[in-house]
Amino acid sequence: MTSKKGYRQGGTKGGTPQGGTEERVQISIVNYLKLQYPNVLFTATMGGQFQKHYSQRLKAKRTGYLRGVSDLLIFEPNKTHNGLFIELKKDKKSYPTKEQKIFIQNALDRGYYAICCKGFDHCKETIDKYFNNEL
Repeated sequence: MTSKKGYRQGGTKGGTPQGGTEERVQISIVNYLKLQYPNVLFTATMGGQFQKHYSQRLKAKRTGYLRGVSDLLIFEPNKTHNGLFIELKKDKKSYPTKEQKIFIQNALDRGYYAICCKGFDHCKETIDKYFNNEL
């Protein structure tokens, strides 16, 4: 399926790109953002990237890595929020951790729209609604 601006989503299964990993969903969402909203300031975190060695984990902690930070941070205000923070899950069967729930609540308390999105379709819908000032 191709969107109005030429974005090709490819096949999905339950709102998740075929192959079904959270990484693939995030790659698809990042590509969507770059094509549909090319001037948006955003970043993705290293969420869930396993640090094999203790020294790598220690370095991450010392340099400010915080457990539970959302996967996608969009630093663009809309009419009611300072930005959009998305914790991304591959499908409806996946749930945020305690740390992720705490981060989402902390972001909400500070004027950001923070949410756990489950699958590509839910995430895309949230992004579009946010930029159309429907959230």
